[in-house]
Amino acid sequence: MTPRPAEQSTARRSNWHMLNYLVPVWLVAAASVAAGWQLAGPPQDLVALLVFVVLGVMSWLVRENDVGSRVSFSFSSIIILASAVIVGPVGAALVGIATAIPVLFSRRVPARVTAFNVAMLASVAAIGGLVYRWVDGAPDLRQLEGAGEIIVRVGLPLIAADVCQCIANAVLLAFVMRVANGVPMRTQVWRLLSVTGVAYVGYGVIGFLFVVLWIPARVGAFSALLVLAPLFVARWAFVQYGEELRSHERTLRALVTAVETKEPHNAGHSERVAQLCEWMAEAMLLGHKEIDDTRTAGMLHDVGKVAMPTRLLGSRQPHTDDELVTMAGHALAGVELVKDVDFLSGSVDGIAHHHERYDGRGYPDGLAGEAIPLAARIIAVADAFECLTSARSYRPALTVDAAMAVVRGQSGTQLDPQVVEVLVKALLRHEWTVTARTPDELASAGVALDHDEPQVSDHIAFTERLHTRITGRAATLHHAGEEVR
Repeated sequence: MTPRPAEQSTARRSNWHMLNYLVPVWLVAAASVAAGWQLAGPPQDLVALLVFVVLGVMSWLVRENDVGSRVSFSFSSIIILASAVIVGPVGAALVGIATAIPVLFSRRVPARVTAFNVAMLASVAAIGGLVYRWVDGAPDLRQLEGAGEIIVRVGLPLIAADVCQCIANAVLLAFVMRVANGVPMRTQVWRLLSVTGVAYVGYGVIGFLFVVLWIPARVGAFSALLVLAPLFVARWAFVQYGEELRSHERTLRALVTAVETKEPHNAGHSERVAQLCEWMAEAMLLGHKEIDDTRTAGMLHDVGKVAMPTRLLGSRQPHTDDELVTMAGHALAGVELVKDVDFLSGSVDGIAHHHERYDGRGYPDGLAGEAIPLAARIIAVADAFECLTSARSYRPALTVDAAMAVVRGQSGTQLDPQVVEVLVKALLRHEWTVTARTPDELASAGVALDHDEPQVSDHIAFTERLHTRITGRAATLHHAGEEVR
């Protein structure tokens, strides 16, 4: 399983950015290969090297391009790991380079991406071979006798090489994403390791089996055929996993589309809020699952609007208090829609509480401070900022600086001050574009203030009778839901 952000994250980078990430990675590759030559010399078994090159090319041709989270699955890591033991660091680097050969004939992959992938694969392969030798891995497996010696002189060094290849792969990919998109390296390294770490354990086991069959068991190149069956089973399993993730994504898109069909003048709002949530969650160094759950909650935070009367979403006059009470029910309505969907369980709290206020004057439950789920506090900041930077029928889109000034003005009352500062930090790393609207879109939006406007939050919070009605209605809905369950 090889993360592949390079195809997407570098597509629009300038030549300067290209040099910023290509030169260091190629220097790492050159240094690794040079160290491998110094330590172990050139590969001695040219037949084995040729077999591994062919297997490397085949592994790329039969890879699965998408198993979710922008990750592809191929056998290349196993091939490279085994070659690091059998043909040494330099031979493994050549196998890594050969693995990327099919990309050279693809018109869809930019040259700079191919250059990065070649250097990365060569580096990872050579590093694996170096680590194997540095931890006293046996250079000549034909001299080993007994299972104990094979485990100590081959198995343990190979696992060490496997771990270092996994880390090197994550660090190099995190580096290119840091240069290209400003994603913090620490965040991305942990994210990649959480996705690929378990898979690399499997690589180590299969790689060890491959090596033992090849030399100690004296099966030779025929051992490649013996490992193909479990590899194809693994590929099939990951294809099914990828299809499940794609099914989840289709479900999310369908839910968002349902909302945008009722509110076309606000199209794209959910996606943009989700993007802000992801950036902030990454800046807070949250774990992979927490980041995904927060992004998903941001994507679906307004899904309860499908239960709202259409006339309220494009009202031709300011909302009355009765209408605001109805609109406020969208948070719990969203929970009712998604609460029984297993893969959305981690996002329910963010959806339910994204209109709580840091001062305790929000809804539905009037939670305050850190009693509000972190995902909900993140969404609240993202929601307000996105609303302010989108054009409305009653005002143009605010600039990023103007919107940030408004958001900071809500810090400590409506919004969590620490999360507000995280947004500032995230916007320093990522470019944000304000959202313009066509005259037709603005005309269909009505004149009522959007419920995400900070001034609407303040109106509900400090209009005692209105606030009481909304929280009281929410308490009634909570009670009714508990009775039904």
